[in-house]
Formats: sequence, C-alpha cells, structure tokens
Amino acid sequence: MGKRKTATRAQTADAPRRAKRPRSLDAQLRSCSGAGAVGQAQIRSPFAKRRGDHLLDCCSKRPPPSWGRDWGNLAEGPAGLIAERLLAADVADYVRFRAVCGPWRRCCASPRGGGGPVDGRFLPRRWIMIDKASPAAAAARRHRFLNVATGECIHTDLPELAEHDLLMVTPEGLLLLFRKDAPHGVRLLNPLTRHLTELPPFATVLTPEQRNDPHQGLRGEDFRVRGVAIADSSSTSTSTSTVVAYLKSPTTLAVAKPGDERCTKIDFDHRLMLYSTVPFAGRIYHATAIGIMTPETTTSSDQPPRMLTAVDTTIDPPFSFCSMSDSLHLVDNGGRELILVYRTVSHDEFRREYAVYRMDLDSRLLIPARSLSGRAVFIGLSRSVSISPSTFPSVTGDTVYLGFDCGERTKISGYHVGDGSIEHSQLIKHASWFKPSTLVDCLSWCIKSNGKQLG
Repeated sequence: MGKRKTATRAQTADAPRRAKRPRSLDAQLRSCSGAGAVGQAQIRSPFAKRRGDHLLDCCSKRPPPSWGRDWGNLAEGPAGLIAERLLAADVADYVRFRAVCGPWRRCCASPRGGGGPVDGRFLPRRWIMIDKASPAAAAARRHRFLNVATGECIHTDLPELAEHDLLMVTPEGLLLLFRKDAPHGVRLLNPLTRHLTELPPFATVLTPEQRNDPHQGLRGEDFRVRGVAIADSSSTSTSTSTVVAYLKSPTTLAVAKPGDERCTKIDFDHRLMLYSTVPFAGRIYHATAIGIMTPETTTSSDQPPRMLTAVDTTIDPPFSFCSMSDSLHLVDNGGRELILVYRTVSHDEFRREYAVYRMDLDSRLLIPARSLSGRAVFIGLSRSVSISPSTFPSVTGDTVYLGFDCGERTKISGYHVGDGSIEHSQLIKHASWFKPSTLVDCLSWCIKSNGKQLG
C-alpha cells in the first residue's frame, strides 16, 4: 500500500503541469486599473437634471467617503487649485470633481459649451474607445473607454451616437460625427464631457463638378475620412484650435476652425497618399512616400494654408518605398518623441519586415531606432497608440504590435525592435465569431476600427 502511494506521488510529480488558463480581457483590465467589477460605481454627471442621469460609470467600486470636514464650503481658491491640478492630470478626474457638489462646480470652468470651439484643456487624449472588444458592451447604450496611461476603464452614455454616423476617432480622443439633417452636418464630440463642436461641411472644399459627381461619396458614412486631428498650439481656453481632415474620396485635405462657414482646402500633390495623421507638439504630421509633411494652418489674405516638409526623405532615403506593398505609421510615443514605423515586404522571402525611426524635428532627419524607450506601440493603417508595460504588464516593451487591418496580423502579433524577432499570433480571426480575449488583441482590434466598426 505504501509503495502504491509512493508510486502515485512520483507519477504526479513527473506529470507535466497543466498550463494556466489565460485571464479574460475584463480581468486584465481590472488588474491594470486596480478596479473591481465593471460598472459597479457610478459618477453623477454635472449636467444631470434627474436621478439616474450619469455621465461616467467608473469600472472601480469606490468606498463611500467619510466626511470629517464641511468640504462643500471649501473656499473658491483651494477648490480651484484642486480642480486645476486634477485637470492637468486627466479630464475625467476633473469631471468627477465638478460632479460632487454645486459650490465646487461653480468655482470650475464648465467643460461643456454650446457648440463652441475645441478647448484643448478638456481633450480626452489618454482615452480610447474599446466597445468592440466586448460585444455585450457594444450592443448597449453605454460605451466603454480605456485610459491608456493609467489602465482605468469607464463607461459613458453617448446618446449622440444614435443620431449620427460615426466617421472616425481623432488621436485626441474626440469622435467625428456626421448628421445629414443638421445645419452643419459635421461635429466633434468629446465623449467624456459631451461637448459638441460644430464644423462646416466637408463638401464646401469641393468644386461644383465634384459636388455633383454621384461617385464621390459625400453623404454620411460614405465620407472616406482617412485621418483627422487638431492643431492646438496652446492649452489655454483662449487658444484657437484648427481641425485638419484628410478625405480620400476625393483626395482632399480640409482645414476648418469651429465657427467657420466653409472648410479651406490645402493644396498638395494629390498623387501622394497620407498614410497617417498624428498631432505632436502643437502641429499635425502626415507620413508620405517622400517624407513627413506638416500643414501650415495659419491663414491670411495673401497666405492660404499650405503643406510644408518637416523631413525630406528624398535627399538621403532611409528606405526604398513601394506604394503597392508598403505602409508608413506615425506614433506619438507617450508625448516624448515622434516615431515612424516602416512596414514593407521582403522580396526575397515574401514576408513582412519592419523598421523603426525616430523623428528629429531639429535636424529634420529620421534616425534608426533600436528601442521604443521601453514602451509598446500599436499600429493600424490609420491609427496608432503607445502604452507602457508598467501600466499594462501583459504587453512587452520595445515592441510594435499590429492592428487587425494589417493583413499579416493573424500570423504575426508583434515585432521586437531590439533584436528584430517576431512574436507569432496565437489566434485565427474570423469576422463572424472573433472576440478579443487579451489586452493585446483588444487594442489591435480597436486601433484598426473606425465608423460602425467602433460604435
């Protein structure tokens, strides 16, 4: 009997250990933010008029505060200072602060105006919509957003999406909407403050011939918006923000400020494809086959908007670009640097290869890079995002992860910049049943999506 027990223990010790079951996406998000069950705690909107009208639902369950002082009568100076510091950290914290009580709300600027200009202080730059990462959440009225800097996940009600077509998400976190029966039609929605900004119709940049061409696609979701971003040179409320939209049907670069009657057209070589549109340090940059371009949006009667060259890659080409097979991806790498990822095909082995460059704005050069400053970047054909492994431990630093609009994503998950190795994908994607199960899959899916694919 003793020998049998000993043999059983020996067999158990020699048996291979069962692999740990991967944690669900919600579990990964909770571990990143330190949050509890999704949607347990609710944060009252400062614009709510009745019980149950909420702006943000936080994913974490916070214990009720213990009031040791009369915080509602906090003087305007200290309350304003607290609000200022919260806003410097994140607009969602600022919205929560204003929602606590009337006195605090009165000492803080409202983040929600009546269709006025885009206020750079309230842009949700750190937030990304991840609705399609959870089909159940996507079917509901509430929409889910992830803070790529802190890992916090929130839900917010966006009834505006039921009345508009969602054309695109800007790098600043705003939603570009279109409504055919509205006076202007094109709007920018801040999903955290619910501020709507009216823009002039894109059709105002077209010639009469283009406007009457039924093949141009000028209504609703037929707008082929390939990129949109905001040039904001200041973080104050008095700054003037300029919206730049890259339209692919027809190929046009449209510029407008909130309140303008018409969009202004920027002339450039329409044979060039603008592969990505990214704001950085107050300007907007576009990656093209001949270099990195930036629009000069300051206008006057004798100086219309024009396209400038930030980095000319035709003088000393860092790579040989082929428009049939290659693509370029600009990434704001955590606000520290602008990264260019060059995606190409090895003609010898017919497999994908990748190269990473840092953009030196002073010398106007692309410098080969062997790291991403320890961060991980996700690239799609039109969008990109950079995150830190210290916030999201399930990602690997100095790695380029591919969006699902990159054709090789079902085989290749990521590219390690340091040693050039490939991280192979562990899934087979099929549109009818695919559901992201990891954070990497979630972000790879979300940065590839626009329009109906998101909302």
